[in-house]
Amino acid sequence: MPEGPQIIFLKEQLEPFIEQEILAAKGTAKNIPYSDLRGKVLTEIKTFGKELLLCFPAFTLRLHLMLFGKYAINHQSKRELQLGLEFVTGEVNFYACDCRLIHESLDKVYDWSTDVLHPTFDSDKALEKLFRQPKRLICDALLDQKILAGVGNGIKNEILFRRHIHPASLVGQIPEADLIYLVRDCASFSAEYLSWKQEGTEKESWQVYRQNTCPRDQVPLRKEKIGKSGRSCYYCEKCQILYLSNS
Repeated sequence: MPEGPQIIFLKEQLEPFIEQEILAAKGTAKNIPYSDLRGKVLTEIKTFGKELLLCFPAFTLRLHLMLFGKYAINHQSKRELQLGLEFVTGEVNFYACDCRLIHESLDKVYDWSTDVLHPTFDSDKALEKLFRQPKRLICDALLDQKILAGVGNGIKNEILFRRHIHPASLVGQIPEADLIYLVRDCASFSAEYLSWKQEGTEKESWQVYRQNTCPRDQVPLRKEKIGKSGRSCYYCEKCQILYLSNS
């Protein structure tokens, strides 16, 4: 599932289509009025966490790439097309995604301060939400989009490794100072991740995510599904501390 930095990178790739009208729209996504999209002018592109927001004068087309979601710009994939938009200078096609129309003001729909890459991101608010869930596993809490919109599995694994915290640690047992830095890292690392995408250096930049050896201790990394999210955790048993209740 694409994370916040990847969606912003997608936004940047689509920006040449701004101020262009849709020549044709097609796909299998439900509740999308394909014929009505024709002739509409794309006025702006925004993002919220893992969501892409294509803005038109009277509505916003919201796209969320799911676990296996993909997109193709100026070419097509052999997968089932959920939504395809053709503009004057090119096309964009989305696969395995959730598509819907938003007619309300986006400021009423979204709390921008929860988006780790938005200028108004409020780390104190995110920290307060974590404090209210002391018995939750930190690997699950970091993926909660109501707390840290845009954080995905890669970001989760990397920042836990950077802060020497085991993914199965309980939120309430992690030292407060470490939680503060962890939340801040969500924003700073996400910005770093975006720069990898822009520079084309993503694959060689990961330290533990989808890697085999701990770069600090040179021992094999563990990979297992931990928590209710069921997402894979990559961690080092030697240098990442497991914070659990003593009771």
